[in-house]
Amino acid sequence: MSVVRPGTLSKAYEDFITVNGLQDRKAIRETVEELERGKNVILKAPTGYGKTTLTKVLANAVDDEYFDRVIHVLPLRSIVQDLYTKLKADSEKGVIKTKSIAAQDMDFADSPFFISKVTVTTLDTFILNLFKLPAVELRQVFQDYGSHYELPRGMIYSSIVVLDEFHLLGEEGRPLTAGLAAVKSLTDAGVPVIVMSATIDKALESLIKKYGRDFTVVEDKGFRIDREVVVKRIGDKDVVSTVVNQYGQGKRVLVVFNTRVEAVNFYKELKDRGLNPVLVHSKFNRRDRAELVSKVFKERLVVSTQVIEAGVDTSFDVLVTEACPAPNLIQRAGRVARYGGYGEVYVFPFRGKVYDEKEVRAVWESLGERLPELGDREYTVESKLLNNLATIDHSVFTDYNTAKRLYQSVCNIVRETSIIMGFPRGEYDADSAVPLTEEEALYAMKKNGVVKGGKEVGGYTPPRDVCLQLAFLRDGVDGVVISGYDKEVGGVV
Repeated sequence: MSVVRPGTLSKAYEDFITVNGLQDRKAIRETVEELERGKNVILKAPTGYGKTTLTKVLANAVDDEYFDRVIHVLPLRSIVQDLYTKLKADSEKGVIKTKSIAAQDMDFADSPFFISKVTVTTLDTFILNLFKLPAVELRQVFQDYGSHYELPRGMIYSSIVVLDEFHLLGEEGRPLTAGLAAVKSLTDAGVPVIVMSATIDKALESLIKKYGRDFTVVEDKGFRIDREVVVKRIGDKDVVSTVVNQYGQGKRVLVVFNTRVEAVNFYKELKDRGLNPVLVHSKFNRRDRAELVSKVFKERLVVSTQVIEAGVDTSFDVLVTEACPAPNLIQRAGRVARYGGYGEVYVFPFRGKVYDEKEVRAVWESLGERLPELGDREYTVESKLLNNLATIDHSVFTDYNTAKRLYQSVCNIVRETSIIMGFPRGEYDADSAVPLTEEEALYAMKKNGVVKGGKEVGGYTPPRDVCLQLAFLRDGVDGVVISGYDKEVGGVV
Protein backbone atom coordinates (compact mmCIF):
# COMPACT_ATOMS: atom_id res chain seq x y z
CA MET A 1 0.00 0.00 0.00
CA SER A 2 0.98 3.66 -0.36
CA VAL A 3 1.78 5.56 2.83
CA VAL A 4 1.55 9.37 2.77
CA ARG A 5 4.08 10.92 5.14
CA PRO A 6 2.90 13.95 7.16
CA GLY A 7 3.75 17.29 5.57
CA THR A 8 4.78 15.88 2.20
CA LEU A 9 1.62 16.54 0.20
CA SER A 10 1.03 19.87 1.90
CA LYS A 11 4.50 20.95 0.82
CA ALA A 12 3.85 19.73 -2.73
CA TYR A 13 0.58 21.70 -2.80
CA GLU A 14 2.11 24.92 -1.45
CA ASP A 15 5.05 24.65 -3.86
CA PHE A 16 2.69 24.06 -6.79
CA ILE A 17 0.40 27.04 -6.25
CA THR A 18 3.32 29.33 -5.38
CA VAL A 19 5.44 28.44 -8.41
CA ASN A 20 2.48 28.63 -10.80
CA GLY A 21 0.89 31.74 -9.29
CA LEU A 22 -2.41 30.01 -8.52
CA GLN A 23 -5.07 30.94 -5.99
CA ASP A 24 -5.38 28.77 -2.91
CA ARG A 25 -8.19 26.22 -3.28
CA LYS A 26 -9.37 25.40 0.22
CA ALA A 27 -10.87 22.02 -0.67
CA ILE A 28 -7.72 20.82 -2.45
CA ARG A 29 -5.53 21.98 0.43
CA GLU A 30 -7.81 20.21 2.93
CA THR A 31 -7.82 17.07 0.78
CA VAL A 32 -4.03 16.70 0.89
CA GLU A 33 -4.10 17.41 4.64
CA GLU A 34 -6.68 14.66 5.18
CA LEU A 35 -4.60 12.23 3.12
CA GLU A 36 -1.64 12.99 5.39
CA ARG A 37 -3.84 12.13 8.38
CA GLY A 38 -4.53 8.70 6.88
CA LYS A 39 -8.02 9.54 5.67
CA ASN A 40 -9.65 8.82 2.34
CA VAL A 41 -11.53 11.74 0.83
CA ILE A 42 -14.84 12.44 -0.90
CA LEU A 43 -14.06 15.73 -2.62
CA LYS A 44 -17.15 17.73 -3.57
CA ALA A 45 -16.26 20.76 -5.65
CA PRO A 46 -18.35 22.70 -8.19
CA THR A 47 -17.67 22.60 -11.91
CA GLY A 48 -14.88 25.00 -12.76
CA TYR A 49 -13.22 24.62 -9.35
CA GLY A 50 -10.03 23.16 -10.82
CA LYS A 51 -10.15 19.69 -9.26
CA THR A 52 -7.50 18.37 -11.65
CA THR A 53 -5.00 20.66 -9.90
CA LEU A 54 -5.01 17.91 -7.26
CA THR A 55 -3.72 15.33 -9.75
CA LYS A 56 -0.95 17.72 -10.82
CA VAL A 57 0.06 18.21 -7.18
CA LEU A 58 0.07 14.43 -6.66
CA ALA A 59 2.17 14.01 -9.83
CA ASN A 60 4.81 16.35 -8.42
CA ALA A 61 4.73 14.52 -5.10
CA VAL A 62 5.43 11.30 -7.01
CA ASP A 63 8.43 12.92 -8.70
CA ASP A 64 9.71 13.98 -5.27
CA GLU A 65 9.43 10.30 -4.26
CA TYR A 66 6.87 10.87 -1.51
CA PHE A 67 5.00 7.83 -2.87
CA ASP A 68 5.19 5.61 -5.97
CA ARG A 69 2.49 6.66 -8.43
CA VAL A 70 -0.94 8.18 -9.00
CA ILE A 71 -3.74 6.60 -11.03
CA HIS A 72 -6.54 8.92 -12.18
CA VAL A 73 -9.70 6.97 -13.13
CA LEU A 74 -12.42 8.46 -15.35
CA PRO A 75 -15.68 6.87 -16.52
CA LEU A 76 -15.45 7.90 -20.20
CA ARG A 77 -12.76 7.29 -22.83
CA SER A 78 -13.32 10.69 -24.42
CA ILE A 79 -12.19 12.59 -21.33
CA VAL A 80 -9.25 10.25 -20.62
CA GLN A 81 -7.47 11.51 -23.72
CA ASP A 82 -8.34 15.13 -22.89
CA LEU A 83 -6.84 14.96 -19.38
CA TYR A 84 -3.84 12.96 -20.63
CA THR A 85 -3.09 15.60 -23.28
CA LYS A 86 -3.29 18.40 -20.70
CA LEU A 87 -1.00 16.60 -18.25
CA LYS A 88 1.53 15.86 -20.98
CA ALA A 89 1.48 19.52 -22.07
CA ASP A 90 2.04 20.63 -18.46
CA SER A 91 4.91 18.16 -18.20
CA GLU A 92 6.54 19.60 -21.30
CA LYS A 93 6.21 23.12 -19.84
CA GLY A 94 7.67 22.02 -16.51
CA VAL A 95 4.44 22.59 -14.55
CA ILE A 96 4.48 18.87 -13.77
CA LYS A 97 7.95 17.56 -12.95
CA THR A 98 7.64 13.94 -14.05
CA LYS A 99 7.78 12.88 -17.71
CA SER A 100 6.35 9.46 -16.88
CA ILE A 101 2.71 10.21 -17.82
CA ALA A 102 0.52 7.70 -19.66
CA ALA A 103 -3.04 7.01 -20.76
CA GLN A 104 -4.55 3.55 -20.77
CA ASP A 105 -7.96 2.42 -21.95
CA MET A 106 -9.48 -0.48 -23.85
CA ASP A 107 -8.18 0.77 -27.21
CA PHE A 108 -5.10 2.78 -26.19
CA ALA A 109 -2.21 0.90 -24.58
CA ASP A 110 0.31 3.46 -23.32
CA SER A 111 0.95 1.89 -19.90
CA PRO A 112 -0.87 -1.48 -19.92
CA PHE A 113 0.16 -2.54 -16.43
CA PHE A 114 0.02 0.96 -14.84
CA ILE A 115 3.80 1.13 -14.39
CA SER A 116 4.04 4.84 -15.31
CA LYS A 117 4.29 7.35 -12.48
CA VAL A 118 1.02 9.02 -13.58
CA THR A 119 -1.63 7.02 -15.44
CA VAL A 120 -4.99 8.31 -16.67
CA THR A 121 -7.34 5.41 -17.32
CA THR A 122 -10.98 4.39 -17.72
CA LEU A 123 -13.10 2.64 -15.12
CA ASP A 124 -13.31 -0.46 -17.37
CA THR A 125 -9.53 -0.83 -17.59
CA PHE A 126 -8.95 -0.06 -13.92
CA ILE A 127 -11.55 -2.56 -12.67
CA LEU A 128 -10.26 -5.36 -14.93
CA ASN A 129 -6.67 -4.73 -13.82
CA LEU A 130 -7.66 -4.59 -10.15
CA PHE A 131 -9.72 -7.78 -10.19
CA LYS A 132 -7.16 -10.07 -11.86
CA LEU A 133 -8.16 -9.71 -15.52
CA PRO A 134 -5.59 -7.34 -17.08
CA ALA A 135 -7.32 -5.47 -19.88
CA VAL A 136 -4.38 -5.80 -22.23
CA GLU A 137 -4.40 -9.60 -21.75
CA LEU A 138 -8.17 -10.16 -21.78
CA ARG A 139 -8.15 -12.05 -25.06
CA GLN A 140 -5.34 -14.40 -24.03
CA VAL A 141 -7.13 -15.06 -20.72
CA PHE A 142 -10.24 -16.26 -22.55
CA GLN A 143 -8.10 -18.34 -24.89
CA ASP A 144 -6.50 -20.01 -21.85
CA TYR A 145 -3.00 -18.58 -22.29
CA GLY A 146 -2.65 -17.29 -18.72
CA SER A 147 -2.18 -13.82 -17.28
CA HIS A 148 0.30 -11.56 -15.48
CA TYR A 149 -2.51 -10.29 -13.26
CA GLU A 150 -0.45 -9.48 -10.17
CA LEU A 151 1.71 -6.95 -12.04
CA PRO A 152 -0.97 -4.25 -12.49
CA ARG A 153 -2.37 -5.07 -9.06
CA GLY A 154 1.04 -4.39 -7.55
CA MET A 155 1.10 -1.01 -9.30
CA ILE A 156 -2.42 -0.16 -8.09
CA TYR A 157 -1.65 -1.11 -4.49
CA SER A 158 1.39 1.16 -4.45
CA SER A 159 -0.56 4.18 -5.77
CA ILE A 160 -2.82 6.98 -4.72
CA VAL A 161 -6.05 6.41 -6.66
CA VAL A 162 -8.32 9.24 -7.83
CA LEU A 163 -11.85 8.16 -8.84
CA ASP A 164 -13.10 11.17 -10.79
CA GLU A 165 -16.64 12.10 -11.96
CA PHE A 166 -17.94 9.32 -9.71
CA HIS A 167 -21.54 10.51 -10.06
CA LEU A 168 -21.64 9.11 -13.61
CA LEU A 169 -21.28 5.57 -12.26
CA GLY A 170 -24.64 5.88 -10.53
CA GLU A 171 -26.58 5.98 -13.79
CA GLU A 172 -26.39 2.18 -14.02
CA GLY A 173 -26.15 -0.50 -11.36
CA ARG A 174 -23.12 -2.37 -12.63
CA PRO A 175 -20.62 0.49 -13.06
CA LEU A 176 -21.55 1.74 -9.59
CA THR A 177 -21.18 -1.77 -8.17
CA ALA A 178 -17.74 -2.12 -9.76
CA GLY A 179 -16.72 1.32 -8.48
CA LEU A 180 -17.84 0.54 -4.94
CA ALA A 181 -16.08 -2.84 -5.05
CA ALA A 182 -12.89 -0.98 -5.96
CA VAL A 183 -13.43 1.49 -3.11
CA LYS A 184 -13.88 -1.41 -0.69
CA SER A 185 -10.83 -3.38 -1.85
CA LEU A 186 -8.52 -0.37 -2.02
CA THR A 187 -9.46 1.13 1.34
CA ASP A 188 -9.41 -2.28 3.05
CA ALA A 189 -5.77 -2.53 1.93
CA GLY A 190 -4.89 1.01 3.04
CA VAL A 191 -4.55 2.51 -0.46
CA PRO A 192 -5.28 6.27 -0.31
CA VAL A 193 -8.44 6.98 -2.35
CA ILE A 194 -9.99 10.26 -3.48
CA VAL A 195 -13.52 10.20 -4.90
CA MET A 196 -14.31 13.43 -6.78
CA SER A 197 -17.36 15.02 -8.37
CA ALA A 198 -19.43 18.18 -8.40
CA THR A 199 -22.64 16.18 -7.96
CA ILE A 200 -22.27 13.52 -5.27
CA ASP A 201 -25.56 13.52 -3.36
CA LYS A 202 -26.04 12.30 0.21
CA ALA A 203 -27.25 8.87 -0.91
CA LEU A 204 -24.16 8.24 -3.03
CA GLU A 205 -21.94 9.64 -0.27
CA SER A 206 -23.51 7.14 2.15
CA LEU A 207 -22.80 4.24 -0.21
CA ILE A 208 -19.15 5.25 -0.55
CA LYS A 209 -18.83 5.40 3.24
CA LYS A 210 -20.69 2.11 3.65
CA TYR A 211 -18.33 0.12 1.45
CA GLY A 212 -15.14 2.13 1.97
CA ARG A 213 -13.13 2.83 5.11
CA ASP A 214 -12.06 6.05 6.79
CA PHE A 215 -13.72 8.48 4.39
CA THR A 216 -14.14 12.14 5.20
CA VAL A 217 -16.00 14.71 3.09
CA VAL A 218 -14.19 17.83 1.93
CA GLU A 219 -16.23 20.64 0.43
CA ASP A 220 -15.46 24.31 -0.13
CA LYS A 221 -18.85 25.76 0.75
CA GLY A 222 -17.48 29.28 0.74
CA PHE A 223 -16.24 29.08 -2.86
CA ARG A 224 -18.02 31.48 -5.16
CA ILE A 225 -17.54 32.47 -8.78
CA ASP A 226 -19.15 35.74 -9.86
CA ARG A 227 -21.50 33.80 -12.09
CA GLU A 228 -25.16 34.14 -13.00
CA VAL A 229 -26.90 31.39 -14.95
CA VAL A 230 -30.54 31.84 -15.92
CA VAL A 231 -32.66 28.80 -16.78
CA LYS A 232 -35.59 28.85 -19.20
CA ARG A 233 -37.90 26.12 -20.49
CA ILE A 234 -38.62 26.06 -24.22
CA GLY A 235 -40.72 23.87 -26.51
CA ASP A 236 -39.41 21.36 -29.04
CA LYS A 237 -40.39 23.68 -31.89
CA ASP A 238 -38.20 26.45 -30.43
CA VAL A 239 -34.92 24.50 -30.26
CA VAL A 240 -33.61 25.35 -33.72
CA SER A 241 -34.60 29.03 -33.59
CA THR A 242 -33.06 29.43 -30.12
CA VAL A 243 -29.75 27.95 -31.24
CA VAL A 244 -29.64 29.94 -34.47
CA ASN A 245 -30.57 33.22 -32.76
CA GLN A 246 -28.07 32.84 -29.92
CA TYR A 247 -25.29 31.80 -32.29
CA GLY A 248 -26.17 34.71 -34.58
CA GLN A 249 -25.54 37.08 -31.66
CA GLY A 250 -21.93 35.93 -31.55
CA LYS A 251 -22.33 33.67 -28.51
CA ARG A 252 -20.70 30.27 -27.88
CA VAL A 253 -23.54 27.74 -27.92
CA LEU A 254 -23.58 24.15 -26.67
CA VAL A 255 -26.49 21.86 -27.61
CA VAL A 256 -26.84 18.54 -25.74
CA PHE A 257 -29.13 15.60 -26.53
CA ASN A 258 -29.61 12.42 -24.55
CA THR A 259 -29.08 10.15 -27.58
CA ARG A 260 -26.60 10.02 -30.42
CA VAL A 261 -29.31 9.73 -33.09
CA GLU A 262 -30.96 12.98 -31.99
CA ALA A 263 -27.59 14.75 -31.83
CA VAL A 264 -26.62 13.60 -35.34
CA ASN A 265 -30.00 14.62 -36.80
CA PHE A 266 -29.79 18.07 -35.23
CA TYR A 267 -26.21 18.49 -36.43
CA LYS A 268 -27.33 17.74 -39.99
CA GLU A 269 -30.20 20.23 -39.69
CA LEU A 270 -27.80 22.98 -38.63
CA LYS A 271 -25.48 22.07 -41.53
CA ASP A 272 -28.43 22.36 -43.92
CA ARG A 273 -28.96 25.90 -42.61
CA GLY A 274 -25.43 26.85 -43.55
CA LEU A 275 -23.90 26.61 -40.07
CA ASN A 276 -20.73 24.71 -39.25
CA PRO A 277 -21.13 23.03 -35.84
CA VAL A 278 -18.85 20.46 -34.22
CA LEU A 279 -20.50 17.13 -33.40
CA VAL A 280 -19.32 15.06 -30.42
CA HIS A 281 -20.54 11.62 -29.35
CA SER A 282 -19.21 8.15 -28.52
CA LYS A 283 -19.12 6.67 -32.04
CA PHE A 284 -15.96 8.38 -33.33
CA ASN A 285 -12.70 6.54 -33.79
CA ARG A 286 -9.63 7.23 -31.69
CA ARG A 287 -7.93 9.46 -34.27
CA ASP A 288 -10.92 11.73 -34.79
CA ARG A 289 -11.90 11.75 -31.11
CA ALA A 290 -8.74 13.63 -30.12
CA GLU A 291 -9.25 16.14 -32.93
CA LEU A 292 -12.89 16.72 -31.99
CA VAL A 293 -12.04 17.33 -28.34
CA SER A 294 -9.57 20.03 -29.42
CA LYS A 295 -12.26 21.63 -31.62
CA VAL A 296 -14.66 21.80 -28.69
CA PHE A 297 -12.29 24.30 -27.06
CA LYS A 298 -12.12 26.50 -30.15
CA GLU A 299 -15.44 26.51 -32.01
CA ARG A 300 -18.55 28.55 -31.17
CA LEU A 301 -21.20 25.92 -31.90
CA VAL A 302 -21.03 22.37 -30.50
CA VAL A 303 -23.66 19.61 -30.67
CA SER A 304 -23.07 16.75 -28.26
CA THR A 305 -24.47 13.89 -26.23
CA GLN A 306 -23.82 13.52 -22.50
CA VAL A 307 -20.15 12.70 -23.18
CA ILE A 308 -19.49 16.42 -22.68
CA GLU A 309 -20.86 16.43 -19.13
CA ALA A 310 -17.59 15.55 -17.44
CA GLY A 311 -13.98 16.60 -17.67
CA VAL A 312 -14.27 19.10 -20.54
CA ASP A 313 -12.81 22.33 -19.19
CA THR A 314 -14.26 24.95 -21.53
CA SER A 315 -16.96 27.60 -21.22
CA PHE A 316 -20.01 28.46 -23.33
CA ASP A 317 -22.36 31.41 -23.16
CA VAL A 318 -25.48 29.36 -23.83
CA LEU A 319 -26.59 25.77 -23.24
CA VAL A 320 -29.61 24.32 -25.07
CA THR A 321 -30.28 20.90 -23.61
CA GLU A 322 -32.78 18.09 -23.56
CA ALA A 323 -34.33 17.59 -20.11
CA CYS A 324 -32.44 15.07 -17.96
CA PRO A 325 -31.89 14.14 -14.28
CA ALA A 326 -30.71 16.91 -11.95
CA PRO A 327 -27.06 15.72 -11.63
CA ASN A 328 -26.71 15.58 -15.43
CA LEU A 329 -28.33 18.99 -15.88
CA ILE A 330 -26.02 20.54 -13.27
CA GLN A 331 -22.99 19.01 -15.01
CA ARG A 332 -24.11 20.23 -18.42
CA ALA A 333 -24.79 23.70 -17.06
CA GLY A 334 -21.28 23.62 -15.59
CA ARG A 335 -20.03 24.30 -19.13
CA VAL A 336 -21.86 27.69 -19.09
CA ALA A 337 -20.13 30.82 -17.75
CA ARG A 338 -17.70 28.33 -16.26
CA TYR A 339 -15.18 30.97 -15.19
CA GLY A 340 -17.72 33.63 -14.23
CA GLY A 341 -20.07 36.05 -15.93
CA TYR A 342 -23.58 35.60 -17.32
CA GLY A 343 -24.95 32.52 -19.05
CA GLU A 344 -28.25 31.08 -20.17
CA VAL A 345 -29.59 27.52 -20.08
CA TYR A 346 -32.55 26.57 -22.29
CA VAL A 347 -34.17 23.22 -21.49
CA PHE A 348 -36.47 21.48 -24.00
CA PRO A 349 -38.74 18.50 -23.28
CA PHE A 350 -37.47 14.98 -22.61
CA ARG A 351 -37.68 12.71 -25.66
CA GLY A 352 -38.12 9.53 -23.67
CA LYS A 353 -34.83 7.65 -23.91
CA VAL A 354 -31.82 6.78 -21.70
CA TYR A 355 -33.10 8.18 -18.38
CA ASP A 356 -36.02 7.36 -16.08
CA GLU A 357 -39.01 9.34 -17.33
CA LYS A 358 -40.44 9.91 -13.85
CA GLU A 359 -37.16 11.35 -12.56
CA VAL A 360 -36.77 13.66 -15.54
CA ARG A 361 -40.40 14.80 -15.39
CA ALA A 362 -39.90 15.86 -11.76
CA VAL A 363 -36.88 17.95 -12.77
CA TRP A 364 -38.75 19.49 -15.73
CA GLU A 365 -41.73 20.47 -13.57
CA SER A 366 -39.49 21.99 -10.89
CA LEU A 367 -37.50 24.23 -13.23
CA GLY A 368 -37.68 27.93 -12.54
CA GLU A 369 -35.04 30.50 -13.39
CA ARG A 370 -32.35 28.64 -11.48
CA LEU A 371 -30.83 25.19 -11.73
CA PRO A 372 -32.50 22.43 -9.68
CA GLU A 373 -31.20 21.43 -6.28
CA LEU A 374 -29.29 18.17 -6.11
CA GLY A 375 -31.66 15.68 -4.48
CA ASP A 376 -30.96 12.09 -3.45
CA ARG A 377 -31.29 9.53 -6.23
CA GLU A 378 -32.09 5.85 -5.86
CA TYR A 379 -29.01 3.74 -6.59
CA THR A 380 -28.81 0.07 -7.49
CA VAL A 381 -25.96 -2.02 -6.11
CA GLU A 382 -25.58 -5.64 -7.24
CA SER A 383 -24.58 -7.09 -3.87
CA LYS A 384 -23.71 -10.55 -5.18
CA LEU A 385 -21.37 -9.13 -7.83
CA LEU A 386 -19.76 -6.77 -5.32
CA ASN A 387 -19.11 -9.59 -2.86
CA ASN A 388 -17.70 -11.83 -5.61
CA LEU A 389 -15.30 -9.09 -6.71
CA ALA A 390 -14.22 -8.51 -3.11
CA THR A 391 -13.53 -12.23 -2.69
CA ILE A 392 -11.46 -12.33 -5.91
CA ASP A 393 -9.38 -9.43 -4.63
CA HIS A 394 -8.94 -10.55 -1.03
CA SER A 395 -8.35 -14.28 -1.39
CA VAL A 396 -4.94 -15.69 -2.26
CA PHE A 397 -6.76 -18.84 -3.41
CA THR A 398 -8.44 -17.06 -6.32
CA ASP A 399 -6.64 -16.28 -9.54
CA TYR A 400 -7.54 -15.02 -12.99
CA ASN A 401 -9.53 -18.21 -13.65
CA THR A 402 -11.94 -17.31 -10.85
CA ALA A 403 -12.28 -13.79 -12.26
CA LYS A 404 -12.75 -15.26 -15.72
CA ARG A 405 -15.62 -17.48 -14.53
CA LEU A 406 -17.31 -14.50 -12.88
CA TYR A 407 -16.91 -12.45 -16.06
CA GLN A 408 -18.45 -15.30 -18.08
CA SER A 409 -21.41 -15.56 -15.72
CA VAL A 410 -22.38 -11.88 -16.05
CA CYS A 411 -20.74 -11.15 -19.46
CA ASN A 412 -19.21 -7.89 -18.22
CA ILE A 413 -18.21 -6.99 -14.65
CA VAL A 414 -18.12 -3.25 -15.33
CA ARG A 415 -21.02 -2.40 -17.64
CA GLU A 416 -24.61 -3.46 -18.25
CA THR A 417 -23.77 -3.86 -21.94
CA SER A 418 -20.54 -5.04 -23.52
CA ILE A 419 -18.37 -2.86 -25.73
CA ILE A 420 -17.43 -4.41 -29.07
CA MET A 421 -15.31 -2.80 -31.76
CA GLY A 422 -16.90 -1.89 -35.09
CA PHE A 423 -14.62 -1.48 -38.13
CA PRO A 424 -15.47 0.40 -41.33
CA ARG A 425 -15.02 -1.93 -44.31
CA GLY A 426 -11.38 -2.07 -45.37
CA GLU A 427 -10.06 -0.30 -42.25
CA TYR A 428 -9.31 -2.99 -39.70
CA ASP A 429 -6.78 -1.30 -37.42
CA ALA A 430 -7.61 -0.27 -33.84
CA ASP A 431 -7.35 3.45 -34.67
CA SER A 432 -10.26 3.11 -37.12
CA ALA A 433 -12.64 1.24 -34.79
CA VAL A 434 -15.66 2.67 -32.97
CA PRO A 435 -17.24 1.20 -29.81
CA LEU A 436 -20.59 -0.60 -30.19
CA THR A 437 -23.07 -2.09 -27.76
CA GLU A 438 -23.78 -5.80 -28.05
CA GLU A 439 -27.13 -5.06 -29.71
CA GLU A 440 -25.48 -2.81 -32.30
CA ALA A 441 -22.72 -5.36 -32.89
CA LEU A 442 -25.22 -8.20 -33.45
CA TYR A 443 -27.02 -6.11 -36.05
CA ALA A 444 -23.77 -5.19 -37.82
CA MET A 445 -22.50 -8.77 -37.71
CA LYS A 446 -25.62 -10.17 -39.36
CA LYS A 447 -25.54 -7.44 -41.98
CA ASN A 448 -21.82 -7.13 -42.73
CA GLY A 449 -19.79 -9.91 -41.09
CA VAL A 450 -16.86 -9.87 -38.66
CA VAL A 451 -13.15 -9.05 -38.58
CA LYS A 452 -10.67 -11.71 -37.50
CA GLY A 453 -6.89 -11.39 -37.63
CA GLY A 454 -7.21 -8.04 -39.37
CA LYS A 455 -9.30 -9.52 -42.22
CA GLU A 456 -13.00 -9.57 -43.03
CA VAL A 457 -14.57 -12.98 -42.45
CA GLY A 458 -18.01 -14.10 -43.56
CA GLY A 459 -20.20 -16.86 -42.21
CA TYR A 460 -19.18 -16.56 -38.57
CA THR A 461 -21.80 -17.97 -36.19
CA PRO A 462 -21.18 -17.24 -32.50
CA PRO A 463 -21.93 -19.96 -29.96
CA ARG A 464 -25.19 -19.54 -28.08
CA ASP A 465 -23.85 -20.40 -24.63
CA VAL A 466 -22.05 -17.06 -24.09
CA CYS A 467 -22.63 -13.40 -24.90
CA LEU A 468 -21.14 -11.96 -28.09
CA GLN A 469 -18.20 -10.21 -26.44
CA LEU A 470 -17.02 -13.42 -24.78
CA ALA A 471 -17.54 -15.41 -27.97
CA PHE A 472 -15.34 -12.93 -29.82
CA LEU A 473 -12.64 -13.07 -27.14
CA ARG A 474 -12.64 -16.86 -27.13
CA ASP A 475 -12.67 -17.21 -30.93
CA GLY A 476 -10.12 -14.48 -31.64
CA VAL A 477 -12.62 -12.19 -33.42
CA ASP A 478 -11.50 -8.55 -33.48
CA GLY A 479 -14.98 -7.06 -33.96
CA VAL A 480 -17.69 -6.52 -36.56
CA VAL A 481 -17.84 -4.68 -39.88
CA ILE A 482 -19.99 -1.54 -39.79
CA SER A 483 -21.75 -0.02 -42.78
CA GLY A 484 -19.52 3.03 -42.93
CA TYR A 485 -17.73 5.87 -41.22
CA ASP A 486 -17.97 9.59 -41.77
CA LYS A 487 -15.39 11.91 -40.25
CA GLU A 488 -18.14 14.45 -39.44
CA VAL A 489 -20.89 12.21 -38.04
CA GLY A 490 -18.97 9.11 -36.89
CA GLY A 491 -19.73 5.43 -37.32
CA VAL A 492 -22.75 4.19 -39.27
CA VAL A 493 -23.84 0.81 -37.90
